[in-house]
Amino acid sequence: MKYGRWAVALYLACTALIVAVGLLGPSVVVLTLTNRHPWLPSYWVNAKPNDWLVSAMIYVAILLGGCGVYLATKALRHGWAPRVNRLIALGIGTTAAITLVPPMASGDVLIYAAYGRIMALGGDPYTTSPADFMQRGHDPVIDATEPPWQGARSVYGPIATWIQWLASKIGGDSAHLTVWMLQLSVAISLVVTALLLVKLVGNGVAPANVDGQDQDSARRRVIMLTLANPLLLWAVLAGAHNDAIAVMFAVIALVLLRRHVFLAGLMLGVAGCTKLSIGLVGVAMLWSLRADRRKAIFFCGGGAIAMVGLYAVVGLQAFNQARKQTSSISVGTPYRALLELLKLFLPNGVVRTLLAILAWAALIVVAILLSRVFPKSLIPQTHPDDPTPAALRYTAIYAIAWVLTTMYSLPWYDIVAWSALATVAASKLDTLLAIRTTMVALAYVPGRSPDAPQVAESLSNSLHFVSARVRDTLCPAIDLAVLIALIVWCHRKGARLKSPAARG
Repeated sequence: MKYGRWAVALYLACTALIVAVGLLGPSVVVLTLTNRHPWLPSYWVNAKPNDWLVSAMIYVAILLGGCGVYLATKALRHGWAPRVNRLIALGIGTTAAITLVPPMASGDVLIYAAYGRIMALGGDPYTTSPADFMQRGHDPVIDATEPPWQGARSVYGPIATWIQWLASKIGGDSAHLTVWMLQLSVAISLVVTALLLVKLVGNGVAPANVDGQDQDSARRRVIMLTLANPLLLWAVLAGAHNDAIAVMFAVIALVLLRRHVFLAGLMLGVAGCTKLSIGLVGVAMLWSLRADRRKAIFFCGGGAIAMVGLYAVVGLQAFNQARKQTSSISVGTPYRALLELLKLFLPNGVVRTLLAILAWAALIVVAILLSRVFPKSLIPQTHPDDPTPAALRYTAIYAIAWVLTTMYSLPWYDIVAWSALATVAASKLDTLLAIRTTMVALAYVPGRSPDAPQVAESLSNSLHFVSARVRDTLCPAIDLAVLIALIVWCHRKGARLKSPAARG
């Protein structure tokens, strides 16, 4: 089918452009990595490319990737049936290709490396910032961090910090090798997550899934929306964001939920000890167990043991650091415009409190609307009490509601929504989430702080102006439009479901 062939072509074109930008070496998009090991990944040449050239290449890559995802979902709905193994090869191949070039668009991975280095040198990243450590002397890994994050202490859970420590122990004083270890951990997490979801949708007792889709159709959908999804490869892998690791642990918890509820709770706690925001998956899993109080208690007990035990090892200050981020408001959301407007009339603290209440209220309303019309799960039940299909469906509901209503939203946060959405039947939500992820990804190009030395030297005023307007004007407008479109879709679909013809 032509839609499917075009989708694969666009997936490959997007990946090729991302890899090409990475190979060009340090720029306003690509990070500078010190103490390079010439024969080890990641690879690049010091071409010193023009800021508009690399930014335009990434803009085009993201747009091609978004169109590719749209065409892939359309092709799958119309019966496109390539071999599953070929799609897995596509996903693993594109993942490997991006892992072989330096990280891009965000300096987050440099701060991950610095936190690991601080711990490896005997410090505590929850109480010591890179700037604090710099006062003690020169360190090539810690000095590589970029403003404004040099003064920030870690907000990540102990699992993430220990992975950062391990990467630092392997990389030593090489930012290059330390960062590549972190990139590799993200790539492995993405592959494991997708393969586990493939196993879930194809591991049932029924010969077919919902809506007449066989299990191979469900597998194809999972692969094209997770493992091979170029939007995720750019937003998550190219920036080496540890959200992928948290999602992997959450998906392992969902696999365990079928027969080992307590172990599922333990693993969900591990996910929360990687990144606290993954707790929304725990809410979905708990809701799927609401009919069985005993299982719900076992699940909560497992999660509590993991969270309390692991945070106890690193100290309460780690949890307090993670909790602080909940009051932040990112530029690419409609809340930032409301913040600036309301600050003209009310104190900053009052405005932030009101916006937090608004965000929570919007999350609840959107989740309720979605729950009434959301597509059925593609995961068959292995036994009558199997809660996994419902848990993934609720995860998709909460995750989509969250990314569209949260005050602090970044491109890599969408991984949890895509991972769950891939396991439910196709709907208009595929297109809406593709638009949302494409837009928020565009908003963070070049993505790095203008104060970073490499960026300050080469970022032109024209690119700075364009990227700022995409982020603070176009992205919030599109985000709001997607939210409105979702609400309208929920209302219309709900009305159709209530009509006599639908009931008859």
